[in-house]
Amino acid sequence: MRVPLSWLREYVDFDLSVDELVKAISLHSQEVDGIHRLGVLDGEVVVGEVVEFGPHPNADRLSVAKVDLGGQEVQIVAGAPNPYPGARVPVVLPGSVMADGTKLRKAKLRGLESNGMMMSERELGISNDHSGILLLDESYEVGRQVAEYFPVGETVLELDVNPNRPDLWGMIGVARELAAILGTDFRIPDISFETGGPPTADYGLRVEAEDLCPRYDLRRVSNISPGGRAPLEMRRRIFAAGMRPINAIVDISNFTMLETGQPNHVFDASRVREGIVVRRAKPAEKMKLLDGTTRDLDTDMLVIADEERGLVIAGVMGAEDAEVGNETTDVLIEVATFAGQSIFGTSARLALRTDASGRNERGLDPNMVPFARDRVASLLAEHAGGTIASDTLSHYPEPVDSWEAPLRLGRAELLLGIPVERDEAVGKLEALGCGVQAEDGRISASIPTFRRDLRREADLIEEVGRLFGLGRVPEELPKTSLSGGLTPAQQKVRTLRRLLADLGLAEAITYPFGPDRWRRDLSLESGHEPPTLANPLSAQAREMRSMLLPGLLDAAARNEAFGVESGAIFEVGRVFEARPLPEGKRDAALHFRLTGELNQPGTDAEDGASSFMGVEENQRVGGVLTGAIQPGGWNAPVRRAGFFEAKGIVERLVPGASFSPEVRPFLHPGRSAVVRAGDAAAGWVGELHPETAEKFDLSGGPVAAFELDLAFCDPDPAPRFQPFTNVPAVSRDLAVVVDSGVPAGDMLAAVGKTGSTMLAGARVFDVYEGAQVPEGKKSVALRFAFRGEETLTDEAVNGELDRISLCLRESFGAEVRGD
Repeated sequence: MRVPLSWLREYVDFDLSVDELVKAISLHSQEVDGIHRLGVLDGEVVVGEVVEFGPHPNADRLSVAKVDLGGQEVQIVAGAPNPYPGARVPVVLPGSVMADGTKLRKAKLRGLESNGMMMSERELGISNDHSGILLLDESYEVGRQVAEYFPVGETVLELDVNPNRPDLWGMIGVARELAAILGTDFRIPDISFETGGPPTADYGLRVEAEDLCPRYDLRRVSNISPGGRAPLEMRRRIFAAGMRPINAIVDISNFTMLETGQPNHVFDASRVREGIVVRRAKPAEKMKLLDGTTRDLDTDMLVIADEERGLVIAGVMGAEDAEVGNETTDVLIEVATFAGQSIFGTSARLALRTDASGRNERGLDPNMVPFARDRVASLLAEHAGGTIASDTLSHYPEPVDSWEAPLRLGRAELLLGIPVERDEAVGKLEALGCGVQAEDGRISASIPTFRRDLRREADLIEEVGRLFGLGRVPEELPKTSLSGGLTPAQQKVRTLRRLLADLGLAEAITYPFGPDRWRRDLSLESGHEPPTLANPLSAQAREMRSMLLPGLLDAAARNEAFGVESGAIFEVGRVFEARPLPEGKRDAALHFRLTGELNQPGTDAEDGASSFMGVEENQRVGGVLTGAIQPGGWNAPVRRAGFFEAKGIVERLVPGASFSPEVRPFLHPGRSAVVRAGDAAAGWVGELHPETAEKFDLSGGPVAAFELDLAFCDPDPAPRFQPFTNVPAVSRDLAVVVDSGVPAGDMLAAVGKTGSTMLAGARVFDVYEGAQVPEGKKSVALRFAFRGEETLTDEAVNGELDRISLCLRESFGAEVRGD
């Protein structure tokens, strides 16, 4: 989240330097990832009026201007051709410092003196437009400082917002947070407007996928002036926040999203046919998006459509069919909240990340919808001449109310290690927007709906603690027993090692550093340099490892060189990644620079603050399978390393893991997957790409590997007894035709969710693609085992099989072969 400070001051007053502000936010709220500067950092930018403008006598592409700065006329050499006599332009004077640190000086260009510079929008930090000089209107008085009209320089903080804090994805939320930290008030814009435009009810609204869309609102604004531009200050703020100004309607939409954190979408009403329908995508539906790409949708994706075709991939990106343009005069404003998991899945499957999807996937406050909806409408009326409809269309069948959470002062003192006064705790919670009732040592807080992360007493204690400042916690060693024993984390690692050994893998211990060829051999992207050692043991041990894989591959290659052509090895160890250090942490610890030098605390970096890097450590487990992992015999064939062998091991380490295809440069395409624990990526598994295996001198056959974040591993090798039954199982086979891209695992998962009490087992026993099925399709043969408390009848089993067939048809468009 990029936070322009001049914009932030619109909502909250603060008198802190940039460094003090960064420290306050970092210590009490979110990490500040970076500080960006735009425009003119120091100096004067004056409104000038062009008196003369003509070609440079000694250069074809330069022009010479005489500019009146309010009683003083100066000569300026310019490269842009658009100024003209009488035009008012921003002029930066010599001695001023630009955003890149350049100090502007008087200069001689092709023999003519230039005393300053006329500024483009890009140079002032308004947009990326560098095609010409910014032309000001007559409301700008000649000789006045441009800073009296709008800031000519901007400082932008980049916040690394925690996933559980979607309220901080808008300027209002950041202002509320800063006000709570500083103990001051914040303000939000007043919304007032007149109505009288054509009614919104001229269009219909129908929400079919209610489970994926808790709230959906529409409001109409008509009679908009076509082809308009947003006010300069609005464009400047949008650009500083990381977005591109386009036109008045789009800029107002984006401005409101950045202000409130609530995405919205604006339809050209003239292109909407009959009304809006919120539905799941149809099988094989396609949509051409605003970025020019055409995307294939699946039936799990939510679509905003009219009665004839899709208009928006909900929460992600709109289609060209209802795009607003310079000719648009009548719009429908959509503001809605969607199921975050659905938006995340859609964005991931389409590999399409947008500002809107990043906010929607975190789960937004449905009670922010009317404010954001009316904010867009009021700005369209104010800046684009629109007329607002008096009515709205809204789908909000289950309103979300605040909820209660307790806080005991004694419990807060126990967890924080410092005494907590009742009045102080009440004040901190009220500053966060909570309604508070206090009685004796107990507090009951009414949690606002924009803070979905606050559910338990511990959550409230954490909020009070961070606003107090965890620096107030005394440094005392905790009282502990000397009875010994392993910690839970140590016990987990020991169990993990024993389990992998029981599965036939041998443990390897490799060095945590290695040669730079690892990155090349694994075809990792450039620019992803790992931390380096200032004093390596050798030139081949300079880089700290960011993966366990290359060390294990080298170990397997050495084994093969000594005649061991097959085997399975694993390692539990740490990996390292370079991360920028926040300002406040640079003097607190040793840290690495990407140049390879190890800086002591307090050492100045010659190339600026951006070169200070910290090292983040994570513990992982990885394994490599090569050649024949199980030798053949008279009664069994040789079992060679492959994707499914590695996948089976992963399933023992991460219970309940799911797998989805993923392309990594060092893995075989089509034989690799990302491992997920819930919605989180726990690691990867797959067969090594033949070219990668060749680079590591592994020629003994297929090589399979996996690497997992230890935090997601939950090894539990203890056997689980299941009672025997004397009722025989009934087996049924079902062959269905689905799209080639449908994962068989998803089909099994869908079957498992049908809630069948008879289904005792399901597996895939055949997959066929060829002449017997249509192009782009495959036949998947499934075998089901059914068992009940009594012997099942054919009618009961066939009924369950019909239910499963219906589930596969609805979920994947499956067609039963033979029907």
